[in-house]
Amino acid sequence: MKKILVVFGCCFCLFILSTSAQVKIIFDTDMESDVDDVGALAMLHSLANNGEAEILGTMVCSLNPWSVPTVDALNTYFQKGDIPIGAVKTLGVYRNSKYAKVIAENFPQDIGIGENSEDAISLYRKILTNQPDSSVVIVTVGYLTNLSNLLKSEPDDINSLNGVELVRQKVKHLVCMGGRYPYTQNPGKWGNFKPDPEAVRYVAANWPGIITFTGGGEFADRIKTGRTPFNYDPDSNPVSKAYKIFLDGWRDWHHSADLIAVYIAVRGYDEFFELNTQGYNHIFEDGTLMWRVRPNNPSHQYVNSLKKGVSEVMVSKVFDDLLVKSIR
Repeated sequence: MKKILVVFGCCFCLFILSTSAQVKIIFDTDMESDVDDVGALAMLHSLANNGEAEILGTMVCSLNPWSVPTVDALNTYFQKGDIPIGAVKTLGVYRNSKYAKVIAENFPQDIGIGENSEDAISLYRKILTNQPDSSVVIVTVGYLTNLSNLLKSEPDDINSLNGVELVRQKVKHLVCMGGRYPYTQNPGKWGNFKPDPEAVRYVAANWPGIITFTGGGEFADRIKTGRTPFNYDPDSNPVSKAYKIFLDGWRDWHHSADLIAVYIAVRGYDEFFELNTQGYNHIFEDGTLMWRVRPNNPSHQYVNSLKKGVSEVMVSKVFDDLLVKSIR
């Protein structure tokens, strides 16, 4: 907040003006293999309810037919059922989900299944076309299939610009959750990068703006969230239900990989996190990665550690408080 003192003759008037505006967000998720996607969307709705974010669209990068209606059920639960949903239609990644079908079938949603959603690329192009220049933040917590396809999109009746030109004009920041930094060499097919490595490589090489990569692994495990929604009545809200299904019989907390990305997309990194800006993200053909110091790519940066003096417990409490606000 900015305070301005204005003097009229002998009268002093103090005006308090907000210098912060809502962050215009497009949220891109797989919403199937892990439950932190649910937590991330719940956090985003909480931040939107605070007046800190405006959710322009929710995109699904998974071919799982229950991912889209789960997103719709979550948006509907947060009384934002009119938020448009786009999804990848062909040549995407399919993975099973422990919770998506249950959420889609037990909570109100009217989209049906994923095939009924709009194509993600046309929706991306419509949303971006209608926003001011350099105003949109995209946060992806899933595969990069949609973003790769967006960059490759050609001029059409929506906009005369191609995908790279449109992103350059409208998007000010991409926050990308995936990988583990400074390197990931395990070739197993888990995570967001390895199921569609070609898309990751294309986006990393061709995105015409700043990409902040945020990692998972030990870093995200240290920020333990989910205990609060886990302990709420799972029959009354989809967040608790999803966490209950995913964690029951295992543990009562979960990592915060996707939540970290959403938090940084809206509030920035500076409060809690260290930002590394030197080097570039080298993505190998199998989706593993290594952060290399040279040559420097000024568009690549990553977050994978807390600031000195910031505790995991402190960040976990802030995150869980946002989740609580979202499900009450």
